[in-house]
Order: sequence, then C-alpha cells, then structure tokens
Amino acid sequence: MYFHTVHGTAITLSGDRLTATRGDGFCNGITFSAAPMEVGEEISIEFVSTTSSWSGVLRFGATSVDPGTWKQEDLPRYAVPDLTNKEGYWAKAMPENHCEPGNLMTFHVDAQGNLRYSVNNDDKGVFLSGLPTEVQLWALLDVYGVTTSIKFVSTDDVPTEILARGPHALKAFKEAASSGTKPVFRTRLMLVGQDRVGKTSLKKSLTGQTYDSGEISTDGIDTADACEINVQDATSWKVHGNQEDSDSKKKGVLDGSFGVEEEYAQAVAHNIVKALVAERRKNKDTEEPAKKANISKGPVKSTENATSNDDDEKPVDTDQIVEVYNKPPEHTEISLKDNDLLKDMPARVVELVTGLLTEAEEHGMEHKPAEEATRPSIIMKIWDFAGQSVYYTTHQVFLTPRAVYTVAFNLCHDLDAKALTQVRRSEGSDDKAKIEWEESEMTNMDFLEFWVSSIHAHTADNKPKLQKNGHKSPPIFLVGTHRNSLDPDPAVCEKKTREIFAKIRKNLKGRPMEGHVVMPYYAVENGLEDDTEIAKLRQHIEEVAYGEPYMGEHMPIRWLKFEQYVAQETENGVDSLSLEQVQESVKKFGIHSRDELVAMLGFYHDLGTIVYFGTQGAVDDTLQKTVIFRPQWLVDTFKRVITVKDIDDQWDRFSEAWARLDAEGVLEDSLIDYMWRDVLQQKPLLLNLMDKFDLLCERLPPKKITSEERADWVKSYYVPSRLREKPHDVETVTDQPHFSFFLWFHGFLPDGLFHRVLTRAVRWAQECGGREPQLYYRNARFYLDEEHDYLLEMAPLRLSRIKVSVVRVMDLSDDAEEDDLGEAKLPPPDPQSCARVRHFVDATLADLQEMWMKRVKYSVTVQCPCGDPQEHFLSLDQCLSGKVVLCEKNKRVKTLPFRKNFPSETVAARPAAPTAAPLQPGQLPPWVPEAAKLLNSDRNAADWAELANRLGYSSQKTETFMKSADPTSALLRDWLDGSGEAAVDLVTKALENMGRDDVLQVIRGRQGAVDTQPDIFISYQWDIQDRVRDLRDRLEAAGYPCWMDIGQMGGGDALYEKIDQGMRAAKVVIACLTTKYSVSQNCSKEINLASLLGKTIIPIMFQKIDWPPPGGMSLIFSPLLYIDMTSNGGGHGGAGIHSKLETKFQEVVERIQTTIQPVGAGKRDSTVPESPEKQASNTGSPAKRPNSAARRPNSAVSQTQVTKCGACVIL
Repeated sequence: MYFHTVHGTAITLSGDRLTATRGDGFCNGITFSAAPMEVGEEISIEFVSTTSSWSGVLRFGATSVDPGTWKQEDLPRYAVPDLTNKEGYWAKAMPENHCEPGNLMTFHVDAQGNLRYSVNNDDKGVFLSGLPTEVQLWALLDVYGVTTSIKFVSTDDVPTEILARGPHALKAFKEAASSGTKPVFRTRLMLVGQDRVGKTSLKKSLTGQTYDSGEISTDGIDTADACEINVQDATSWKVHGNQEDSDSKKKGVLDGSFGVEEEYAQAVAHNIVKALVAERRKNKDTEEPAKKANISKGPVKSTENATSNDDDEKPVDTDQIVEVYNKPPEHTEISLKDNDLLKDMPARVVELVTGLLTEAEEHGMEHKPAEEATRPSIIMKIWDFAGQSVYYTTHQVFLTPRAVYTVAFNLCHDLDAKALTQVRRSEGSDDKAKIEWEESEMTNMDFLEFWVSSIHAHTADNKPKLQKNGHKSPPIFLVGTHRNSLDPDPAVCEKKTREIFAKIRKNLKGRPMEGHVVMPYYAVENGLEDDTEIAKLRQHIEEVAYGEPYMGEHMPIRWLKFEQYVAQETENGVDSLSLEQVQESVKKFGIHSRDELVAMLGFYHDLGTIVYFGTQGAVDDTLQKTVIFRPQWLVDTFKRVITVKDIDDQWDRFSEAWARLDAEGVLEDSLIDYMWRDVLQQKPLLLNLMDKFDLLCERLPPKKITSEERADWVKSYYVPSRLREKPHDVETVTDQPHFSFFLWFHGFLPDGLFHRVLTRAVRWAQECGGREPQLYYRNARFYLDEEHDYLLEMAPLRLSRIKVSVVRVMDLSDDAEEDDLGEAKLPPPDPQSCARVRHFVDATLADLQEMWMKRVKYSVTVQCPCGDPQEHFLSLDQCLSGKVVLCEKNKRVKTLPFRKNFPSETVAARPAAPTAAPLQPGQLPPWVPEAAKLLNSDRNAADWAELANRLGYSSQKTETFMKSADPTSALLRDWLDGSGEAAVDLVTKALENMGRDDVLQVIRGRQGAVDTQPDIFISYQWDIQDRVRDLRDRLEAAGYPCWMDIGQMGGGDALYEKIDQGMRAAKVVIACLTTKYSVSQNCSKEINLASLLGKTIIPIMFQKIDWPPPGGMSLIFSPLLYIDMTSNGGGHGGAGIHSKLETKFQEVVERIQTTIQPVGAGKRDSTVPESPEKQASNTGSPAKRPNSAARRPNSAVSQTQVTKCGACVIL
C-alpha cells in the first residue's frame, strides 16, 4: 500500500509514496491510501517521528469517498470534525501512547464492518464499528499534532536473518511476534584497521573519554563499551557506566540486565499512568457531561471531541488533554493499592507509577515545546578490533552486516610504503620493550584495502539495493588519524590530507567494495578535546545508522526478554549453558516450542549476541547442545592459542611443547591443558569451536605406521596461524611430473582464507591415509594416494592466488617404464586424481562461501603456454569445454595439454558404434546393465576377463575387477570413464572376435534408442565415494541406471550445469547420509533442488546421525523414512553384516520400484529362475562360483538368472 497523490497542503510524500511527512504547523496533514482496502486486508503503518511542540496525535479511520474526487487545495485542515461531519467519513484520534516513534500499527476492516487494529502486534480490538462493507473503503490518516511522519510498511517484514534460515524459522518468528513486539534501534560500531593507528584512541574521542598518548594496543577484541547515540540528547555518545549522572531513569538496555529491567519498568509505568489518567477523565466526564461532537452522519458508534479553528492559533484538543489529579497525595496512595492495573507488578513499577502521578498532581503533564521532531536513541555497542594480523582469522568470525564500520589509518604513514607489523609480544608489564616488528609484504594502502575488502567479503547486504543515503550495507567510514602531525602549518596539513584522500578514492574506484564506503572521509586528531571533525563524524555515523534497513525492526517481546536473561547471566559470570538449561529457562518468557527456541538462538547467533551452531548442522554433539552467551569469552580463550607469545618467558615444564608450537605449528594436548587450565571443563567445547572455525585440526597418526609408533603417538593439533614460513633449503615442489592450476581470488585473498583451506586439506589428507603432511605458513604438501601427492602454495598477497599442483610420485602399474639409468619413468598424473583434487577445492570453497565469506569470488585458471613474456592465465573451464581458446594476447591456444589431465566428458561417436548423445558425468550407456548380466552369466564366466585382456588391461587390474560384486560393470565403467564413449567401438570389435553376438545385439539395440538421462540421481559427499560406487553398481546391475558425480569433469560451472541436468531428468534422488553430508552446503543445495522439483527422495543412512539431520535439510527429511545401511546391527561377523546389507539393498530397490521400473522390465519372464544349486542338481554339473552380486532383489532376479556367492551358499 502507498499514499494517494491527493493530500493535505502540509504533507510531503517520499518518492516511493510510502512515507508521508507533515511540514510546518500541526494540521493540514490529511492523507489517504492510494487504493481501496479489501475486507480482511491487513495494512501496516510505522510511526516514523513525532514532536512535542503540539498536542494531539494521528486521526485514523476510513472513507467511502474516492480521494481522487477532491482537489488538494479544497481539503479541510482537520479530519475531525471537518471530514467526519460529512457523509462517508469515519475517523477518530488514536491513543497517544500508541503513536510513539517506531511503533507499528496494523489494521483491517472485517466482514462485520469493524475497523480492528493492533499496535506492535498487540491486539487492541475494535477502533471503529458500523463501516459499510458493500462499498469501497479507503484508509484515512490525518498526520496531526504530535505525529509528524508515518510510513506504509509490509506486514511480512521480518529480519533477513530469519528469512535466510527458512520456513521453520519464519513460522517461529511470526508466532512469537503475534504475542507482542517492540521496535528495536541498535547497532554496533566496529573499529578496525592496522595495528597502532589509533583505533582505541578514536573510540575514546568519539565517546568523550580522556585521551591517553601511551595507550597499549588492543589484544584480541574489546567489546566492553556501549553507548546511546542521539544528537538531540546532551548525554549522547557517553559510555554507559562511566557517566557522572547514573540516574536509573537514563539507563537503557546497554546497562546489562538492570538496564533492560529499568527500561521495561519505565515503559510499563508510563502506560499505567496514562491508563489511570484516562480512567479519571472518563469518570469526570460521566459526572460532568461535556459537549460531544458526532464523528459523522453515518452509523459509526464512536465519537470525537475536537474544535476546529480557522485562525493560526493552536486548537484545543479536549480528547487529548492530560488532566491532573486534584486529589491529595494520600488519596493517590489509597487508590493505587486496589487498582487492578498494578496487580502482580514489580515494586519498581509501583514506585515509578506513584512518582509519575505525584508529578502530575504537582505540575501536570503539560506540553513542552521543542523545535524539532524527536526520534528514538540508538543503542550502540562498540567493538575495538586488534590490528595484529595474527588475529585476522578470528576477527572475520565476528564481522556482521548489522554494524557501522570505521576503518582507521594513520595519515602520517606513506600509503605506498611497506607496513610494519607486530610479530611477537609478551604479556609482561614492560610490553613495549617486548614488542617486535617486521616489514610486511603489504603496503599501508594494501592494509586499508584489506579491511574494506574483508568487510565486503564476510558480510551480506541486508537489502539488495543501495540505501537512501547512497551506500551499500554495511556502511564503512574511512578515518585518518594523527592529522595535526602531518605538518605544523594547518594549510599544508589540509592540502596533504586532500591528496591522501584523493589517492584512496582513486584506488577504490570501480571496485566491488567501493559501494560500502561512506563519503566524505574524515581526518581527525584524537589528542584534541573538542576536535570539530570528531563532532561531525559522530553526527554522520548517527545519520547513517538511522538509515540502515534493520533499524526500528520489530522484535518479539519474549525474545527481548531472552536478551535480558542473557545479559543477566553474563553479569553473573556465566559464559555458556547447555541447550537443555536454556530451554528450561526461557519457558518463563512463554517460549515453549523447540522450533521457536532454535530459530531464536539462530537469529541471535547471526547478530553476534550469542554463539550457537546447532542450527548449522554442527557435526559434534557438544556444539549442538551448547549456547555461548559471551562471544568475548571465546575471543579471549582463542587468543591464548593463536597469539604469538615470547616462548622464553614460558614455564620450563612445557618448554619443549612451546618450542614445537613455535617451530612447527603443532600444539600438544598437554600444552592446551596448561593454556586453558582455568576453563578446562570447557575444553571439548572450545576445541570443537576452534575446529569449526578452522583455527586448528587434530593431528592424527598416519594409517601406515607400526604399532610401536602408534603407541608412542602424542595427541596434538595443527594450528595454521602458528606455522612458520618455508625455509629456503626445503623444497615442496620437485621435478616429478605434475599438473598445476591456479585459484585466482580477484584481488582479495587473506591469509585466513588460505589457512581455512589448508586446515580442511589436512583433514582430507588424513582420511586418505599415507604420511603426514608437510605444512608451512603458505605452502603445504599432502598425501593423495599411493601414486600421487598434491600441493597448495599461496602466492604473495598482491597476486591473490593459490597454486594447486597434483604430483605423480609413483607408478604401480605392471607396465611401468624405466629410464636409461634404470629408474622409474613416471607418467603424468592420473586424470581421476586431478579431478578429485579439483572437486575437493571447489567443494571446500563453496562451503566457505556459504558459511563465512558470501562475497568471496574466485576463478580456476591455468597458466597460458602461448610464450608471451608477460604472465597471464586461461580459464580452466573454458579449456575443458573446447579444443581451442583465445588468450588475452589474442593468440589461439590448443587446450589438449589441459584436457588430457582430466577425464573426458564428451567423445566423438564412430559409425561402427553410433551413439545418440555424449555421456554425462557418472553415466554409463543404457546397454551396460544388460550386457553385464550376459557376460556375468554361467555361459562362459571367463568371457568378461577375456574382454578385459583384449582391451589391454593387466592381470593385476583384472584381479581388482574380480573383487567387485559385478566385474563386467566394473570393467566397462573403468573403460568408459577413463577413455570416453568413443571406446565403445573397441568393445564391440572385441566382442565380435569373441563370438558374443548376444551381447552385440543388446548393444546395437540399445544404441538405436533415444539416449536419456538416468532415472536415479545419487547425492553424496565424497568421503564415502567407494561405498556409494558399490551401491550404484548394484543398482545398475539390477537394471536401474544412475547419475553419480565421480569426478568425470574438471568441476566448476560446467559440472554444476550437469548436476542440474541430471537432477531435473531423474525421477528418484537417493541421498547418502553421513555426518559430513548433513553439513555440506553443496549436498544441501542438491536436496533442496530435488524437493523443489518434486522428486522422490530416498534417504539412506551410511553413518549414524541424528534424525532428521540438523540444519537446513531437516525440513525436507523430517517426514521421510530412512534406510539404515550402517554396519551396526548386522551381527558380529562378516556374514551377519553381509546379510543385513543385502536385506537393506532389497529395501532400496523396493522403495525405487514405487516410482520407476528397471530397464527392460517389460521383457522379463515373471517366473523366478532356479537357484544355481538346483540347476546343478538338474544338470549334474557343479555350481560355478559367481562373479555377480550376492543376492539381488526380486525385481533384479526376474531380469536374468543370478547365482549366489559362496557366503550365501553357506548361509
């Protein structure tokens, strides 16, 4: 809804016609809705601003007269009584306490003709009655008296954080809001920047604290200070708790739990006093009837007392005059004791009510003129971030879009000079003497850009468009300090300042983060008591903060009571509580639903008020069941591990452990116990949180070590931020065959991001087994498999790229070559290995983007081999999708050197074996399942091995196929995955030479059919790829072709497109559930797409997890039944487990059959074939050992004759 173009002469409408503001005077503020109201349609307005210069408030009602019939100059000055005396107009004044700035009024006309309304979601009942519903009705809103500005708002407006958490959270929020809301005006001021540039001094200057020239630099994050900001308040920007005037009347929610209680008590007391005054006035009116004016000539059952004056004097609004009690004080005391409004009220509320009534009796609540409209104060927490780079990884965890940022820099530092960074500091009393500095690779300009880019990357827009003041959210102020130190001459100082600012603007121009920066920049001198630039900065911060989209958001009152509870607990020294304790405690606030509790905790986690990862699918049970009330506690605890300390001052007992941490970045468990000796009971939680933030990961023993080495293994952790630079005499890259590609981050790659990738790479390498990784600050080498390693190397920050190399270290094939010296001649890396590494990198960065760095962008590139002396790169995805690309030097480059390092996605079809379309990743031709059945049958059990021999496989590789449940499918899959569909003609020629015309007939028959995508899409996480491959092989052998991403392509956008195609074509989606699957952002996207497309989803549990899985998937999985294919419960021997899994596989097939039928189902005989044992007894021949799966479900058995394995025969 928006305002009609016809309105009072004092009204100005905003460009979008959502806001109506009255200018001079107290009247001429009549407005209408632009469109008629539908019966039952809820419309909401927000009270934007008020003034104390006048009396009376908004007049509100409806009209059946089309506003377009009026000429603007003909509109009367007052809605009441000028309009209400006319036919078709109904209105009266709102209660004054309902019209405070920030309040939200929602109204609608019901079918009975009642105009009902609520304020802040608190139902106030019928406002007007008897309205005609058979005609069109427009809203009538007279912006009168105290009310100066109102705004139409959407009734569906909810915090973006709630919307991002999905329908469960949205439903919980709306249910909580239905019991009452309150507008909230709050934000944070984040002070960030390089070390020792004056951030803490800037905070003191803004808040009026005494300047200290010897200020010690912040360690970690200081979140202790808070204040209220409002330029109309003399105490604005004063830090709470430090004012000389500590009158509780001025306290707000920033003063901890007491401040919240005081604010609540004052609000309740004022409302009670207004109610008592209204009651007194009503009684007086009964005794002394006053002249009443009818609202209209219509059938409305409401009246309004008003006087309309045509002169310039202020009218007397008898309905809004606050009368003074003329009874003696003692009578007031007696009257309060028995008043129902004060029943069960806290003593503080009764005390405030008594005081307010006494004040009214003595002085009256008379109108006090003011020159400008009032607006609520903003509650602002101030976070002062340490400037040492070692903290940057933890800082990024606490960056939030609900903040105003100030990036401070020293005007005296040359922007182009290398910055000095702190590398070591002790905690002794002589800190300054123990500080060590070194020259950084980054310039001072680089550091300024780093912080602006970091804010842009780690925070998401609250709204997708620019704010009305022209910047993106969150806003960033650039503040230069030490202004007066530039030059003694003020004129020269100002000139230099302008030049510095111009250089910064030029550097940021056109870059994505430029939109966040607020103009103008500020140059301040923290040492001055009354620096005018500080005053301007204060006012500008306030104006920008008021314009942020979350300002004035309506929050459920019972959620605000939870905030009060958190403040009270932290004041009592409580840093964390269990989820069960919190759930029990919030029941007293009316929060009984677990869904509402989880939604509320997730919302306050997003705001940074608390830390709770239970809504993000936390892997560890400790994280799911613990709520951190004080984020500062985490910062203080984490910094003990990641801060570089002077190891010479540490306790001798742990000297070796300290030295190892300092030299290798390996933190021994015993040293953690010492570091956290005062919070040792919270050690599991803290370790899990540091693991969640990728600040450390456990150092696991390699799988291939002796029992003695395993027994001597010391439990420890890798801490990436403590790793040292790679020594010059250590080589991580060799002259072994390798393939390299690059991750380019478009100008922004912080160390913290590289360390997060490195931490996850360590975990993956430990899952792969092998040896320990070689780790350095910006270089690492990991074990991939017995034949390959892979390396991660971070380039200098200015290049913003990571080099990823897959290295061949061994050739285990039987036909391995040797050079002239008899040494192994290694081939290039295997394409599947390159694809695995690419897939890991893509999945890791996608997860980090989703969880932490929503705006970080990267491209996967390869170095161009065109020979140009200037280094430049090509898109790897483009290279994999074409034979020739054009580089930036306008040279044509053949892509075969890159394509040969990844499995082929498409191949050319030959006349001898025509195919309809290229294969998709993980897809086999439709003839493979039937051909495999024929080759696996008893006719000639050795034929599949003969086919392998004719295709050139070694005997060792053939033996690996024999171990598969379906050797022919394994052979054909390996052949086609490795060589592409063009190799089909070689298969057909081999089968011709073998005389297998029956198999050839199947191949040629199926090739004539239209090529289609498989009906089954398998969604899984790569940690269980081998087990999922086995499931896929079984399904395809049973006649159900499957789509499964197994690294067929290089990854990137091309892979995502194929995933989308496979998902849309499938009829059934199998979700292979593990702990990692439940927290994978990519897997979550696949399942959400499947649900959106209406696919049949079959969850299969490969690892025991909570049901439904926590996080975003729970809504989709909760109504579904999962199939348990974990090894638990299958007996204590292999046979028991085997039997259980076979039964579960049967269940999978039966579930699939409800949606689709296997390939060739229409051609099958309905009879079940005899068992191999029965056939043997009938023919006199012994049963042969099968090569197919142990036992197939009935649907598969009916396709062809299937024999049992030896284990099944014994069973």
